Amino acid sequence: MSNETVSEWLSHKGLSSTEIDFIDTVLTFTSTAIGLSNKLDEINQTLQVSFPDKKAKIVPNVTFGQFEKMLVDNGLFIDLNEMLIRYKTQGLCVDLCNQLLEIALEK
Repeated sequence: MSNETVSEWLSHKGLSSTEIDFIDTVLTFTSTAIGLSNKLDEINQTLQVSFPDKKAKIVPNVTFGQFEKMLVDNGLFIDLNEMLIRYKTQGLCVDLCNQLLEIALEK
């Protein structure tokens, strides 16, 4: 793995800055929802306002398959395993990345 940031790596994979922001936001909001499930409606409203053209709903107990489907449903075709490892390596959403990667290993 190179020294580039996740955003740089995603950009080199052909994603736009808006698509990268969407992924960053979904990961961050999902991590937040795990600890603040009582704020789920507000989190999802903010997501829809921020990205009205994207189809996504934040759920705190998201699975690897659900997360991957959400990316594909929004036209984002990226190696989810590698992306999560890159986020984790940078110290971003580490608990969520670990949770999703563990689910992927159980397949």
